[in-house]
Amino acid sequence: MARWWTVLRTQTNEILMNLLQNLYIVSEGKEDMSIVPEDAFKDIKKNIKDGAADLEQEWANALELVQKAYSVAGVERPTPSMRGAWEQYEEMIALAVDELADANKLTGNKSWRMSSTIFKEAMEPRVKVRVYEVGNQFGKGHTVEAKNIEEVVEMVRKQAGENGFDMDVKDDGEGCQTCIFSQHGIQRNYRVTLQRI
Repeated sequence: MARWWTVLRTQTNEILMNLLQNLYIVSEGKEDMSIVPEDAFKDIKKNIKDGAADLEQEWANALELVQKAYSVAGVERPTPSMRGAWEQYEEMIALAVDELADANKLTGNKSWRMSSTIFKEAMEPRVKVRVYEVGNQFGKGHTVEAKNIEEVVEMVRKQAGENGFDMDVKDDGEGCQTCIFSQHGIQRNYRVTLQRI
């Protein structure tokens, strides 16, 4: 009887060792089980392209389109812990941005933007303008950045108007303008010279 038990125990141990070795081999391959299957992934891409092309839809942003594409395909949105699926999700967000940009570019629709107007304006090239203020007993200067010298002239004009002054602008050529101020028709002994740097 003891011999039978020993044989059974040995066979059980061998089976368990084989099972553990097979499990180890499978885990070594580490195939990411979170990755969306290829056919479902193609469906999501198609949904994104179709959704972006449908101009009656007013997508708030690319993320909204991607979430709807996943929903229509019947695929659960991944979480960052699902590495493979998350990489696919990021790829789909980039695709949605490109597709929406292309679709809205063709229609001239400016209501949809990839970034806000503020960021776009911040990216526009700016010029440096040296501002010289000269009066009776003082003179000072500083540098400002603007889209162009005319923008600086308008800022000076606005400040002068708020203080009750009229302003005339004299173009001195080569990116230089002089602002002359008057009040009640009397010219003031104060001027601002703007020089583009």
